[in-house]
Amino acid sequence: MNILINTGHPAQVHNFKIVKKIIEKKGHRVFWLATNKDVSRYLLNCYEIEYAMMPQPGKSFLKKAMTLLSNTVVAIKFFRRNKIDLAVTRVSPYIALAAFFLRKPHIALSDTETSGIYDTIFTKFVSAFITAKSFRRTLRKDQIRLNGNIELFYLHPKRFRPDDSIFDLLGINKNEPYVVMRFVSWDAYHDKGLSGFTNINKFKAVKAFSNYARVFVSAEKELSPELEPFRIKIPPEKMHDALAYACMFFGESATMASESAVLGTPAIYLNESWLGYTDEEADSGLLFKFKSHLEDQEKAISKGVELLASPDTKNVLRNNRNTFLKDKIDLTAFMVWFIVEFPESLRIMKKKPDYQKRFG
Repeated sequence: MNILINTGHPAQVHNFKIVKKIIEKKGHRVFWLATNKDVSRYLLNCYEIEYAMMPQPGKSFLKKAMTLLSNTVVAIKFFRRNKIDLAVTRVSPYIALAAFFLRKPHIALSDTETSGIYDTIFTKFVSAFITAKSFRRTLRKDQIRLNGNIELFYLHPKRFRPDDSIFDLLGINKNEPYVVMRFVSWDAYHDKGLSGFTNINKFKAVKAFSNYARVFVSAEKELSPELEPFRIKIPPEKMHDALAYACMFFGESATMASESAVLGTPAIYLNESWLGYTDEEADSGLLFKFKSHLEDQEKAISKGVELLASPDTKNVLRNNRNTFLKDKIDLTAFMVWFIVEFPESLRIMKKKPDYQKRFG
């Protein structure tokens, strides 16, 4: 088959990179269409993935509507030129419309309930819609629910081993504890109307945590002069190694909080919108979640100090992680099977949802 993968957010590159490699080893050809959000293009080049680019939508409704039309045309031409047999996306509206128009199968995944109207509308056009069991919305009667979350595509123990050379990149000794903090720009569609830590509380957290560990700050935009000296300076593809060996994650990114959680690193997550997978991780003792109002910002900082002050925190989290993973499947193995055997795989999952346990 000729298979198309479409990605936007950098996490989606991680999501499908291993799937692509395995599918190609099985003799299929994989094409990649991407939008250049944050470090997406950097990661694609880093992993030596050949790709074509699509324009990124503007922020206004009119610009988004114009991009929807133009990118759908781009996608239709790409399908035809490369004789695409099947598409795999994280609910791309462009690919959804192009595949529907051309009557091509389209497999879509989602893990963000706050994507709102996008998923509500465009999942109606896809051939198969896949979410985690923790996903709180039911957008289709035939929605496929899996035991796992998106981060386990690339951070499952069968797929990822942390590299301790990260300590050299960070410029610290291997026995030196450190914290990774992440502050987002709040300009994504699903972040509309939301905000995070105040600058005062960001610096307050850095000062408090510095009493227990080195602090490294990752941010999507410029940092204040007080925080800039703490900016983490490592290649983006090494961030998962940094999260794996950190003694704590603290921040506003649901993706990085979840990545830390499934790696066994205690995660403090502050966001007004809690998601199904972060709720599940919180219930499993892997993640501590807070809202964005000032009182909760103070509570989040206090919780961070509490975790750093306890010598048993990391061991407790690793045990919790092992328990969490017991009923989770290897999503990469499942996805490869689902794509290669489609549409028979869809028929099997509709009839026997527990068939996924074969990929445990």
